[in-house]
Amino acid sequence: MSIMVSIMKSINLNELSKKIDNVNIEYKDIVNYEIARENICSYIFFLSRKVKDKTISNANLINKKIEELIFIRDNLQIEDFDNVSLVLNELIPEYKKEVAGV
Repeated sequence: MSIMVSIMKSINLNELSKKIDNVNIEYKDIVNYEIARENICSYIFFLSRKVKDKTISNANLINKKIEELIFIRDNLQIEDFDNVSLVLNELIPEYKKEVAGV
């Protein structure tokens, strides 16, 4: 067990990187990508639950938003820094604002 601990301590995750199609991917990029995808999935789940409410009048708009989010989730790439950044800076605050308004 102490050998594993010393190995873990020697790894500097900030220096983790990999080239994908000649794009340098760093650890923070992986984390940002995963945070973005996780929040997209949460937003889809939230809206899916909301649209099941029979009293909701804008179900078609919500379904269109769900379709848009599924497309974004399915096509977001880890090396697409601009779109990952857009999700982090725009979509996640929109989602949090929506959830807070419930």
